Amino acid sequence: MEFRLLSGDIINEWESYHKTLSSAIKSDSSLLNQINSYILENRGKQIRPILGIVSAKACGETNHLTICSAVVSEMIHTATLLHDDVADSAQLRRGAPTVHTLYNPAASILTGDFWLAKALSLIVEQKDSTILGLFTGTVEDLSEGELFQMQKAGSFDTTREDYYSIIYRKTASLFVATVKSCVYSTGAGHKTLDIMEEYARNLGIAFQIRDDIFDYMPDLNTGKSAGNDIRESKITLPLIAAMEIAGVKEREKIISLLKEKGDTPENVKEIIFAFVKKYSGIALAQATLTEHTKKAEEAISSLKESSYKRDLIEFTKFVGNRFI
Repeated sequence: MEFRLLSGDIINEWESYHKTLSSAIKSDSSLLNQINSYILENRGKQIRPILGIVSAKACGETNHLTICSAVVSEMIHTATLLHDDVADSAQLRRGAPTVHTLYNPAASILTGDFWLAKALSLIVEQKDSTILGLFTGTVEDLSEGELFQMQKAGSFDTTREDYYSIIYRKTASLFVATVKSCVYSTGAGHKTLDIMEEYARNLGIAFQIRDDIFDYMPDLNTGKSAGNDIRESKITLPLIAAMEIAGVKEREKIISLLKEKGDTPENVKEIIFAFVKKYSGIALAQATLTEHTKKAEEAISSLKESSYKRDLIEFTKFVGNRFI
């Protein structure tokens, strides 16, 4: 969702968000400032901080703690992207050269470390143990999720249960921490926090499924090439869903191709794309995605009516947009 499409007014919060973010990443290093400027110039939709602020507005009055929570969410997200781009040898991010491509892998990793350290410092400054616990727990989840996915990529035995564990840790957990911290900052009670956690969890799961569907749709212009998951031996929902329907022999053939792709990854990619299409893997993944966006919308049904609640519902429609 784009900022201009919001019906609720968060202009003042958004200005404070950008001021706080810019201040938080200032450094004495000219190289680091140069890289930071490049990152800010090529930032994405900033869905997490927008979602956090809108969630807070839907539940109460925003304050400095709300803004800091939104900033921290984007800083942690950016840090993970800087690290991921090196791990994945990604040349482009949102259609622009990655930091490790423009500079070098060490610069990308160290900049990611800087953003993560600054994010945690900003939380500590707020002297709120609840919000500190939410975000430090998420950093643990992010690390464990990526490592678990790496482990499964090496064993080629990712189940649907494994997949859900991975995408909760690597994606949904940050959605949950962002929304809960921003809503908590307004003084919301436990019932409201539980409602918003359920909303954020399902939205985050749907968001990652959406991204995994994109990887099997080469005709979409998403800013990154399709088939990356296959090249990295990552088994995601479109392939899992297809393998659940296919016979044993075909499943074994696909796993064998993933294990022995050798010097012909493009051939393997096309074969797996065809397999997923044959067994409607994308359609099945889309159906699962839709289930989670519906659960997210249902979770906030009891919130009082407002333009901010409508925006939260629009977030679910944005994530659940059909591509087939």
